Amino acid sequence: MPNQRHALWVALVALALGATMLHLRIHPPSSLTLFWPNLFSWLDLVVVSGLFLFRNTAILGLLLNSFLAYLGIIMMGDFAVVATLTGKIQVLPTQNFFGWLLLTTFPDIAILFADFLVGLALYRAIMMEAAGEKPGA
Repeated sequence: MPNQRHALWVALVALALGATMLHLRIHPPSSLTLFWPNLFSWLDLVVVSGLFLFRNTAILGLLLNSFLAYLGIIMMGDFAVVATLTGKIQVLPTQNFFGWLLLTTFPDIAILFADFLVGLALYRAIMMEAAGEKPGA
């Protein structure tokens, strides 16, 4: 079980690191509006990862990870809808659904959803390890 816990923690850090690098590339923090996505991704990388290192703070890590995931999913979903309605995305979903989907933030939302699920699995692994349970029990 400790190996599973460590693997899940590394996966969580890798997802957060990738998100942080993507946000720095897509949203260079030159204004306050572009600062927020970077702040949230850094919080995910540093604070959430740190909270999951200890059993006593794992619940806080789960709560913060879940909050950031839901916030990111809502914000990126809203951006995709607005970008479609204002014409920033040149392909309409009625013309080429798959092409439109690739141009929206749906791939980013899928990655964020995976981050949420890894955090949930990591919390469960930490709690099972603390209770002395075996995997699959």
